[in-house]
Amino acid sequence: MNALANSQKYLQKLQRFDLAYLLSKAELTVRSSRGPWDLDQDTLVLTAPRPFSDALKALPDYDRRRVAEALCANEATLLLNYGWNPDDIHVEASVANQIDGPEAVLPNLILNKEMMINVATGGPRIQDVNDYYRARHVDLKASAPVLGLSYDNPHDDLWSWYCHWRDHLPQYADRRHYIRELFDPIITAASNRTGLAIIEREPTGWDRVDRALSKAQNQLGGAENEEDFQMVGLLCREVLISVGQAVYDAEQHVTLDGVRPSSTDAKRMLEAFLHSVFPGDSFKEVRAHARASIELSLNLQHRRTATRQLAALCCEATASTAAVMKILSAT
Repeated sequence: MNALANSQKYLQKLQRFDLAYLLSKAELTVRSSRGPWDLDQDTLVLTAPRPFSDALKALPDYDRRRVAEALCANEATLLLNYGWNPDDIHVEASVANQIDGPEAVLPNLILNKEMMINVATGGPRIQDVNDYYRARHVDLKASAPVLGLSYDNPHDDLWSWYCHWRDHLPQYADRRHYIRELFDPIITAASNRTGLAIIEREPTGWDRVDRALSKAQNQLGGAENEEDFQMVGLLCREVLISVGQAVYDAEQHVTLDGVRPSSTDAKRMLEAFLHSVFPGDSFKEVRAHARASIELSLNLQHRRTATRQLAALCCEATASTAAVMKILSAT
């Protein structure tokens, strides 16, 4: 697991979030076999559920080399024989159930992209692979909008694609360029949205809390730079203010310092509520949880070096705090 985690970080530094996500469902083993001259050779074996395994197999040679490079980046973890670094990977499908829905959007995009390129450049016959293409196409049309993605591929099957390239794209290079322009933007967007997923929770029932939390998660999905990630922190802070307003009652809850909180003082409102529900040192961890989520949102909002990882953590901490407060307010 350490080797895979390090490999994902390596790929993320190269801005290859698509390849990093494909590794998120995989297991890595190093399989040794006897090679020429009686030397042991190592093979990097990735085992993943479909369609992740299929997508890893379908990657072009240069992307497979990049994955192998990432897997070998931490030599202390892999300990490859004789310092030999493989330049390819061996992929196997695991016995786990196939992954469907939004989690499978990115590998399905990669599969249909590579299939459209292959059939148009001397690869497999359309009749041999069209059923698989159409099934993924239907799934993508249903699942991509869940991630806030617009899947605008006009070719419902490969015969439609064939008619288009026959009439408009006589050269292999033109066909590859067309497919890359069609798929690369949505693959990049899908990589950003699936790389650090937020756990889906039941709505709290507090309209303003649920609405702001949904906006924060959507902001995270489309965020690309530091300012976008800082905006996630601002929205998370608004969520926590709304949670405080939902649970705090000035007639019942007394703040620790005796200062009546303003309508935007989430920290005092939540602390007063928690000390009323869970007084004493035995419940200090519950109170610390809420306090940490507030501090994290403030840190992210003002952090000029904000990252996607920090924004994802902030969203999760905020959603968790909202859920905890809803549970406590119902007791």
